[in-house]
Amino acid sequence: MKPSYRCLILEDEPPAARVLLRYLQDYPEWTCMGVHHSPKTAMTVLEAEAPDLLFLDIHLPDISGLNVLRQLSHPPMVVFTTAYPQYAVEGFELAALDYLLKPISPERFQKAMERALERLEQERILEKTGQDSGFLSIRADRKVHRLPFQRILYLQALDDYVKIISTEGSLLPKITLSQLEKELPDQLFLRIHRSYIVNLKFLQNYDQQEVSIADRKLPIGKSFRELVSARLRNIEF
Repeated sequence: MKPSYRCLILEDEPPAARVLLRYLQDYPEWTCMGVHHSPKTAMTVLEAEAPDLLFLDIHLPDISGLNVLRQLSHPPMVVFTTAYPQYAVEGFELAALDYLLKPISPERFQKAMERALERLEQERILEKTGQDSGFLSIRADRKVHRLPFQRILYLQALDDYVKIISTEGSLLPKITLSQLEKELPDQLFLRIHRSYIVNLKFLQNYDQQEVSIADRKLPIGKSFRELVSARLRNIEF
């Protein structure tokens, strides 16, 4: 069977890494992108290659696995692997999929892989059906938030950050607007300015200069006016 998903292992203990690799042989739908013992090299690969799942040890040279996860701009799904149960609560606060205590049994590993497959299959279904009922997974305030698309009003670029305004408040992740734009469904969101993306569901009215969303007026960039006009002319208000 051709692998459908990719994972990466960040583990500074070679025997523990070999155990994970041996277990992964029983899951042909997964391919391992590699084993890294250095957080620095692993983080470079994680940012560039975006695997579906990361097996992450907590006790690593120079930096903890928890802080590795906090520093990633777009973290993958994570299964923590450690011999220290006291970090479990902090791990789950970072939205870890699972927390495996060493020595890891095949049965416990199987449960983690079942959870990972279930999560990824759900996301794949959403992508295929084009549904806008999915989530934006984003890190802010040292936590990973799952924000439903339907609750996002608009996004505003602020230097190296993006302010996400939703019906529940606001978040300020350190990420670019262009990066986030790739995660948003086209049928629901529209970029109207180099600094703004809006949710069409909440659009109240518009003219050549600005749009109104939730009683806020947002400018339309000159280079975006033709595109915005073409997209919005058939929308009823």
